Amino acid sequence: MAESRKATVARIVLGGPIALIVAILAMAGTPFWFPKGAAQVDHLVFAILLFPVYWSVGLLYVILDERIWRAAAIMLVVAALNSAFIALLLTA
Repeated sequence: MAESRKATVARIVLGGPIALIVAILAMAGTPFWFPKGAAQVDHLVFAILLFPVYWSVGLLYVILDERIWRAAAIMLVVAALNSAFIALLLTA
């Protein structure tokens, strides 16, 4: 079934800049849930290395999900959780 123009534009916006923003937030929030190393230092390199994975998962999920609004809701939840993790990291 063909998508409407509005749904196509929403899918492009979610898969492009919004997926990038969510991936940046996920990268910044990774030190919150990723365990500390032997020297008690957060593994910041892993967050940087996982950035392309975060971005590609967000992009592919938006492309492959049949319901665009469900994909938007899940990306919003992921962005909100990582924003809360970043706030906790900055206030601790």
